[in-house]
Amino acid sequence: MPQVRGIVFDLDGTLVDSRLDFDAMRRDMGLAAGVPILEALAAIPPGPEYDRMYEIVHRHELQGADLAEPFAGVLDFLQHVNELGIASAILTRNSRESALRTLNRWNLTFSQVIAREDAPPKPDPAGVLLIAERWGMGPDEMIVIGDYLFDLQAGRRAGMRSVLFAPDELPDFVGEADYVLRHFRDAAQLLKDLDKQDLSKQDLGKEAP
Repeated sequence: MPQVRGIVFDLDGTLVDSRLDFDAMRRDMGLAAGVPILEALAAIPPGPEYDRMYEIVHRHELQGADLAEPFAGVLDFLQHVNELGIASAILTRNSRESALRTLNRWNLTFSQVIAREDAPPKPDPAGVLLIAERWGMGPDEMIVIGDYLFDLQAGRRAGMRSVLFAPDELPDFVGEADYVLRHFRDAAQLLKDLDKQDLSKQDLGKEAP
């Protein structure tokens, strides 16, 4: 299997802790618990109600961007990725404005930043495939790293290996991941393992806490 030449990162909950309270966002919007926010928003026709709900999402995202802090080990790993010459990109369900605000606060740069204005939101693989096309890479040369089910599904649907970042309790969708990353201090070793082994779904298993 080719070496990893490109990494697609989720942003909130993966590289940074933005303290976004999705339950509070849903309450403000009048949505039931657990309802996917962007999908609910997309189902509303243009008009005052859509504008009201979008403004709630936008306000929460900007607040999160102003509070966001990188998880432990992230900055060192991103530097390591850059030194290895591995391409890196952000694929987020957030707005471009909030994503760039987060990245600019921490002086983080990526060759691609794909937000919800640029491609259908995850779990749709369109954003991942767009990044691959721009890089001129095949799916076996890239990995997707994220903290939520939609990240893993987007990577799988694009034919890429997916890595679940799970620093706390393992979620019930852990079985969707090809590999589990518990701390970014272990991410450099993960890249080595992915490069030297033909790691299939069966080979990888799940890393225990």
